[in-house]
Amino acid sequence: MYLPFLNRTETFEPLISHIEQTRSEINATAAAVVIIQNDHIVTEWYSGFHHAKSGACPVTSDSQFNVYSIRKTHIALALAFAVIEAGLELDSPIHPYIDDVPFEEISTVTIRNVLTKTKPKFFGPEKVEGEGLAARIVKKVTGKTIAQVITEKILDPLQITNTEWAAIPKKRLVCDFTAGDGYASVRIESDEGHERNLYMSAKDLAYWGYIFLNNGVVNGQRVIPEPVFELLGRLRTSTGHAASRFMGWYFSDDLFEAFGATGCHIAVIPKQNLVAVRMYNRYATEHTETLLKCFS
Repeated sequence: MYLPFLNRTETFEPLISHIEQTRSEINATAAAVVIIQNDHIVTEWYSGFHHAKSGACPVTSDSQFNVYSIRKTHIALALAFAVIEAGLELDSPIHPYIDDVPFEEISTVTIRNVLTKTKPKFFGPEKVEGEGLAARIVKKVTGKTIAQVITEKILDPLQITNTEWAAIPKKRLVCDFTAGDGYASVRIESDEGHERNLYMSAKDLAYWGYIFLNNGVVNGQRVIPEPVFELLGRLRTSTGHAASRFMGWYFSDDLFEAFGATGCHIAVIPKQNLVAVRMYNRYATEHTETLLKCFS
């Protein structure tokens, strides 16, 4: 995927300075910012190294950060594809698609619950999470994993190449500090798409937001069908639903956004035709800075 570069970095210099200062304060070794506005990349900035020891790779446009919970937007999109393909209703029960979780634990769980994260976090003796339930439904309906669905329908058609579910170590993966011993580490899991090992470059994450900003159409090519956004609209207007999180995105009046555990953040602001991405590789509970300071 390609968008032209129109350098407006000077406009966003206060934001970049603040993010760099925060990177130092929270002891993150890596940071990145990419901003897309009016169909152009207007800011692209990288700072630091993949970890803190000698020999660490510098952060570049190819560096891939673990986006953690932002992956839930990918999982939900794959599930939405499956729901539409199978002609399911939002209130369809999921138990016909789940073979390895006790019926009594999921008998009242619906597609709506999975897409809005409004049921218990864990299910069954193996503590299957909602993302695992989504993976099972997608596989049962489509015969494919979440990663395969997203790759075939989004990544490959748009030639988005710095997004992957890391199953083997690679040089471009940025370490983070979520390990209990505090050591820099990368998270290697299956390549199926539902686990906490989705690594993306800052630019790829911005492209991901750009696809949603444009309601699934990029350069005249529709990669997300309109029924997906109709489904999202029905979720958001459901009466009696108090949550603000739908299909992995947090919605407010003027924007929608998603967050990852080590400080990755994407904000989509339709009124400004803008997508903003910030990446870190360390979480800090006292850290409250968001991208939105610059766009309010």
